[in-house]
Amino acid sequence: WSSTADNASSAVLLQTLETFLVRDGSWARAAEELHLHVNTVHYRIGRVELITGRDLSRLDDRLDLRAALLCRVR
Repeated sequence: WSSTADNASSAVLLQTLETFLVRDGSWARAAEELHLHVNTVHYRIGRVELITGRDLSRLDDRLDLRAALLCRVR
């Protein structure tokens, strides 16, 4: 992987995570908004959980990641 590919992959995961969290953890609504199959959202959120060590089925972990997204510099 090149750094450009890594950055693109990270951007896709961040977009998926943010949409998933804004849609209150709804797989179907996140998939609909992103124009993806729900299984793709499951896969991407699974990657986020693996990378962050967080469990997005837990409210505390969802809140932590939502706060982090709100604090990031764009």
